Amino acid sequence: MSGNEERTFIAIKPDGVQRGLIGEIIKRFEQKGFKLVAMKLIQADEDLMRQHYCDLKDRPFFPGLVRFMSSGPVVAMCYFCDIFLGSNAIDSKPGTIRGDFCIQVVRNIIHGSDSVESANTEINLWFKPEEICDYTKCQDSWLNG
Repeated sequence: MSGNEERTFIAIKPDGVQRGLIGEIIKRFEQKGFKLVAMKLIQADEDLMRQHYCDLKDRPFFPGLVRFMSSGPVVAMCYFCDIFLGSNAIDSKPGTIRGDFCIQVVRNIIHGSDSVESANTEINLWFKPEEICDYTKCQDSWLNG
């Protein structure tokens, strides 16, 4: 991992899984050169989703968000990359995952960590340390000198 990269957590939400967008979303991260180090398809229960979104527990939409996120499978991923997606689906531009595929604010296809701190918390919630692969991509030496 180079000095300017961080781990980030990305989850393809139930609507993205149901709509068959898993491959398209992963493709976009791969094309950017980001390194996938962990991935699993999981049917998250409401307890996990309450933990994941605990910072939103006092918001009026929290119960619906927890129900939605536990309504179907989620693809949980950990990448080494220097971006954080945040949660603003309304302002998503065409060409972005949300801009191209989002239908509603809550059903916005993808979740991404919004800071280093939240990424570390989310990664530790969804993955055991032994589930995260440590490897060097062959292209790293070509691209990074």
